[in-house]
Amino acid sequence: MAKTALITGANRGIGQQVARVLAGDGWDVLVGARDKKKGEATAARLRKDTGGRLKAVELDVTSDASATTAAQKLRDGAIKIDALVNNAGVYGVARGPDGASLTLETNFFGPLRVTDAMLPLLRDGATITNVTSGLGGLENLDAAHDKRLSNAQTREALVAAVRDFVDSGGKGWGTDVYGVSKAALNALTRILAAELAPRQIRVNSTCPGWVRTDMGGRSATRSVEQGAASVLWGVTATETGGVFRDGRRIPF
Repeated sequence: MAKTALITGANRGIGQQVARVLAGDGWDVLVGARDKKKGEATAARLRKDTGGRLKAVELDVTSDASATTAAQKLRDGAIKIDALVNNAGVYGVARGPDGASLTLETNFFGPLRVTDAMLPLLRDGATITNVTSGLGGLENLDAAHDKRLSNAQTREALVAAVRDFVDSGGKGWGTDVYGVSKAALNALTRILAAELAPRQIRVNSTCPGWVRTDMGGRSATRSVEQGAASVLWGVTATETGGVFRDGRRIPF
């Protein structure tokens, strides 16, 4: 029986390439996209290119209602998930409180809400891959906030720290909001790995590097294929609770 993967933000860039590779390898692929028409167009194009099985799933990772609705539709279709790839992310959105809030809602709370919504559909032994960035290294934070994230042992403590950052307007953490969002995501990876260990669900963060996408820009040093390959490692990883680039553990 074919395995099933759900990839958020899969209508372009790294997410689309991950979907392409998995479909070509025989996976059933759910193309998560905020824009339903773009998701359907991507799924149709990849079906033609790969001969694989792909289906669009309307999913806005910043919306509790959207995540809940998507999970309910998949449940109604008796779909079980073997791999969840939390790929959707934003970079360089408007500065100030609004920009901080949108960045954290997408890059941190997005993976958290999607994971929680999909947990009943995840098979025991599944994988969750959170797409991170080298900019999320704790060394980019000031000492006090480095300690607060690295010492957070529960999701409640971590969420409280992130909410405080949003309430401050995204100031005072020693790095920009994108770096904070990815540092928090790495901390979430560690916490989820511990929470889900009884179900043998492996949770890792994977860094694609600086990739030539709409987000990364033309000057980036890595191709979409290279970035996606780093993310794909997490889909079948046997380790859990770490941050990896190209299959090698990196500090966080």
